[in-house]
Amino acid sequence: MYFPSKEGRMKIEVFDRADISLHLKKLSGLLVDAVNQGALVGHILPLDMNAVEHYWHDVAISVVAGERLLICASVENKLVGTVQLYLSPEPNAPHRGEVYKLIVNSTRRNQGIGEALMHEVERQATKYKRSLLLLDTAQGGAGERLYRRLGWQEVGTVPRHFVDPWGNMTASVYMMRFIE
Repeated sequence: MYFPSKEGRMKIEVFDRADISLHLKKLSGLLVDAVNQGALVGHILPLDMNAVEHYWHDVAISVVAGERLLICASVENKLVGTVQLYLSPEPNAPHRGEVYKLIVNSTRRNQGIGEALMHEVERQATKYKRSLLLLDTAQGGAGERLYRRLGWQEVGTVPRHFVDPWGNMTASVYMMRFIE
């Protein structure tokens, strides 16, 4: 799927295992950039590149198992963003999905990439019959502002929930969105 962006046409696609393998270095680069900019995406500084690549291998396994979708954005054939939709496999939650790790390259922020990725999350969630989406994000961060702008509702906050890349405790905000 293509969208206009300030830098040209943006392509949004769902990666399979082969795509993840093909773009492993680019995906790793996005994650490294995010952590270096302070994003709370499960890694701390200093980064271990083996751990970063291992993370993407684990994502690929989850994609193959049908538990997760890896949605990626490219502009001019350059990977500029990614987000994951976890499709809850629990028998009592077939309607639920969880959004993980919205990452946009730091040089490409505020260009509509995160918004386009989140719209694709909702499109894919609808395709997979998920009507409730959940996520957590750093309190007061750019992600929280984006999600609020897109109509997500705050469920609550958790003080000292995350450790940021430099080891400081950070609060998180849990958010939800019903989609039709």
